[in-house]
Amino acid sequence: MMKKIIKRFAFIAVSAVLLISCDWDENNSEALLNSPDPDATYYVQFKDASKSLESGVSESGDLVDIETTVIVGLLGLPQAQDITINVALDPSSTIDESMYELSATSITIPAGDAAGSVTLTTNTELMPVGEPLDLIMNVDAGANTATAGTQLNYTLLRIAFCPLENGAADLEGAYSATSDLNGYGDAITAVADGENILISGLGVSFIEGFWGEPVIASEAISAEIAGNGGITIPRQFIYTTTYDGAPYDYEIEGTGKWTNCDTKPTMVIDYDIYYVGDIKGLAATYYPTYLASATLGGTFTMN
Repeated sequence: MMKKIIKRFAFIAVSAVLLISCDWDENNSEALLNSPDPDATYYVQFKDASKSLESGVSESGDLVDIETTVIVGLLGLPQAQDITINVALDPSSTIDESMYELSATSITIPAGDAAGSVTLTTNTELMPVGEPLDLIMNVDAGANTATAGTQLNYTLLRIAFCPLENGAADLEGAYSATSDLNGYGDAITAVADGENILISGLGVSFIEGFWGEPVIASEAISAEIAGNGGITIPRQFIYTTTYDGAPYDYEIEGTGKWTNCDTKPTMVIDYDIYYVGDIKGLAATYYPTYLASATLGGTFTMN
């Protein structure tokens, strides 16, 4: 009985020490955060100092500037006063200063905080197309400058993008047969249908070659064309085949992109073929045992 009592007292004593220790840690941490030491040593460096960023295109086809956050942070405890850090463009930069803007010429870390930031926004229309540009900046906090992370290195790129002058009509035509990701080539045709295109011939070589079912009826599929280069093929009927005298219906779903900067437009289409109502497509089902890719598709170039 006495052994049990001693064990119980020992447990209570240890628990009390742990509670006191936890309380001290919480109170001490709170004091450190809420009452920064004005004499504490600190150093400043860039955070996330290396990025590769590309411009974009809106749904309507308008150029979208690159926008990102430049962050400097403290190595050490937050300070009792604001800290202002100067940043300067390094001479080795290949981007012109007219091609970007900073929301401020210096970065301030507010009192009690561990980091400060400014916003970097490109004037993308002034940047050369398809040429990566280096934006290199140095941080200057005097004697408080860290020994590492003192240089920012961003690679900024204005993507090559040529809008469709006449909308989907610019994609009308016959496209050369290509070998898709699984080795089945299709010659396809595209006809404008308002803001969409109607595609015929897609996936026939796969269903007749790999799947071994001849197509006995088909419909042109409707693909949505976005002004920013996107292609969307909603789930829809594509064709009817026959096997052992019985008809089978199939559906298609996919995505892709169009480009219009070369002498001839191209379309990259990634899709799969489905039994009606099935969640998983044929390519996804038979990859990797019998197919090289879980999707079908390839690059199609206008003749």
